[in-house]
Amino acid sequence: MENYFNYIFYGDIKFGIGSRHELSNIIKKNNFDSVCIILDHALKSISIFENLINTIGCDKTLVYCDIKEPTYDRLEEKREILYDKSIDAFIGIGGGSALDMAKGLSVLYSNKGSAISYRGFDQFQKPILPIIAIPTTAGTGSEITPNASFIDTAEKKKLGINGEAIRPKYAILDPELTLSCPKAPTVSAGVDSLVHATEAFAAKKSNVMAKMFAKNGFKLVFNNLPKLAQNLDDIELREKVMYGAFLSAIALMNSGTGPAAAMSYPLGVHYGVPHGIGGGVFLPHVIQHNINAGYIDYIELMDKNEKKSERKASIKFIDKVWQVWEELTVPQDLKDFGMIDKDTDRFISDTMDLKLALDQNPVPFYENEIKSTLKKLNIN
Repeated sequence: MENYFNYIFYGDIKFGIGSRHELSNIIKKNNFDSVCIILDHALKSISIFENLINTIGCDKTLVYCDIKEPTYDRLEEKREILYDKSIDAFIGIGGGSALDMAKGLSVLYSNKGSAISYRGFDQFQKPILPIIAIPTTAGTGSEITPNASFIDTAEKKKLGINGEAIRPKYAILDPELTLSCPKAPTVSAGVDSLVHATEAFAAKKSNVMAKMFAKNGFKLVFNNLPKLAQNLDDIELREKVMYGAFLSAIALMNSGTGPAAAMSYPLGVHYGVPHGIGGGVFLPHVIQHNINAGYIDYIELMDKNEKKSERKASIKFIDKVWQVWEELTVPQDLKDFGMIDKDTDRFISDTMDLKLALDQNPVPFYENEIKSTLKKLNIN
C-alpha cells in the first residue's frame, strides 16, 4: 500500500440527467449580469441547446466555435467579438474544442497580449473571469482540467494556454446533452478517455488515488462504449460512458499522460486527426510494448474473475483491447490520414518535444520505440 500521494480536485461538478437546468441557478447565485457563451457551431440549430441558452436570464454574447482543432489565430479572431463587451463569466458548450476556446477567450478578455504569448504555464498576469464548462461529448476531460490546447499554425505545433486559473469553476455534465453527438465524435471522445485512464494508471507518477479513478473510469467506458456506438440513443449507456470518462479525467489530472497521447499531437497538427482517435491509434501498440518489456500491471484494469498467471492475464488484456478497437473501427494505417514515409523524422522530432510525457511511461519509450510503432502502422 502506497502511503504517499498527491490529490487535487477543484470545481463545482453537477452530474446527472437534467443537470443542465442548474445553469440558471449558477448564474443567479453568482449575480452574473452578462455572460459570453462559446457554442459548438454544430449545435446552434438543435432545440435542447436553444432552450438551454434561453434559460439564461442575463445579457448574452454568443461566439461560435467553428473549427475542429482550435488555433491561436482563430482565438485572436474571436476575441474581436468581445471588444467593448461587458462580461462576467464565460460558458463553454460543446466538445473539447469549444471548452478550450472558452478558456482561451477568458484569458484574452482580461489580458491584452497576443494569444500566442500566453502559451505555456501561468503566462498571463491578470485574473480571469469564471468559466462554466458544459461538455456535449464524453471523454476530453476539458471540463475539469487547467489546460486548453491550440495549434500554432506558424510553427506547426500544438501547445497549450495552461494555468490553474483557467480550470472551470463549474462543470455541468448532463448525459442528455451528449445525445446530439454523432457516432464518430462519440467514439473519438470515448477512446480519448480510455487513453487518459490507461496512461494515467501506468504513469510513473501515478498514485493510489489516480489508479482508483483510472480503474473505475476505464472499466465503465471500455465495457459500454462499443455498445453505445451501436445504440447512440441509449441514455443509460450515455450516462455510464460520461461518468467513466469523468473518472478517467480525474485520474489524468492527478497522474500523467504518456506516449499515446504525445504521439497524437503531431498527428492532429499535420493531418487533422481528432485528438481522441489520434491517441487511440497508438494506445494498443504502447500497451503491447510495455507488456513485452515486463510491465504487467494492466491486469488491474480487468475484472479479476479468472485465475490466470500474470503473463497470461496481460496477454488477455491486450487481446481485449484489440477486440474493442476492432469493434470501434479505430484506424490502424497512418497512410489513411495522408502520412507518408518521409514524414517519419518530423513526426519523431515533434513527439520528442513532448519528452516529459514520454518520461512518464513505465518503461523506456523514445525515438526507437516511436519509429517501431510507426512501422507497425505502415510508415517506414
